[in-house]
Amino acid sequence: MKDKEIFEGEDLDGNIVKFTIKTPGAEEIKKSQVVYNKAFKDALDDGALLRQKLNSYMRDQNLWDDDKQKQYDDLVEKISELEELLQAGGIRLTSAKEVALDLRKNREKFRSLIAERNSLDAASAEGQADNARFEELVRLCTINPETKNLWFSSKADYNASSGQPWVVVAAEKLGNAMYGLDPNYEKNLEENKFLKEFNFVDEELRLINDEGHLTDADGRLINEEGRFIAYRTEKGKKEKDPDQVYFVNREGEEVVLVTNKDGDEEWVKLSLKERKPFLDEQDKPIAEKSEEKPKPKTRRKTTAKKTDAKST
Repeated sequence: MKDKEIFEGEDLDGNIVKFTIKTPGAEEIKKSQVVYNKAFKDALDDGALLRQKLNSYMRDQNLWDDDKQKQYDDLVEKISELEELLQAGGIRLTSAKEVALDLRKNREKFRSLIAERNSLDAASAEGQADNARFEELVRLCTINPETKNLWFSSKADYNASSGQPWVVVAAEKLGNAMYGLDPNYEKNLEENKFLKEFNFVDEELRLINDEGHLTDADGRLINEEGRFIAYRTEKGKKEKDPDQVYFVNREGEEVVLVTNKDGDEEWVKLSLKERKPFLDEQDKPIAEKSEEKPKPKTRRKTTAKKTDAKST
């Protein structure tokens, strides 16, 4: 990363913000270490666990057990085997595609499995201190190219802007430079390299068919939001005519969005959009019966009998 390279990002209002990222020097490293030490002490004072105690804590809280450890080990082994299959080649292209998609699924399972463990690691004393140190480095190394001054003059100034999209980009640029992170990590995964090489995915690594339509893993057409779609005509499909598109379910049946009796929207088959009337024994439509409210009961007025006080 060149210190004078100018990057761009957007603020929350959509305005372009330009910045450069300075390579951390001895002074920045020293200042960030001071922040690390303070954050580490504060985290311990607040009861944060040390990393070396996390594994015991997770087992005590049933967040990690022998079954999950076995899943972890099995997934690592499976991912390695599938990667080697793609690297070696020598199998049918259709089979290789299935291997790549299977590799994708297993990698996603692996990520889900370790997500909770990673979140706990970030909450450890060391994790909190690491995060504080990195944020300080972002503050000290993000430069305004026009004024040549720091974009953030203080920690409070940085905190007030840390949610801005361009600041997130700045942090990514610094992280990539400091830790050798690959900005094209996803594209360089073995399965994605294979799928891209043989045009099974687009530039965003989304599955496509031979005509360039977005698909799911089973080859069914989908739109940008992932809903199943179809085209009225082959010509419309070939030309990707948006006016020819309609929604379908998993079985390929046309569906429409309707509002049910509760006022909620739901997708139903086109044939069920409107319910047909039921028939009587002569096959004539029966008018829909409305729910009649029971009439309130009226009390009869009764006249009390007069009793003769003298009678016995």
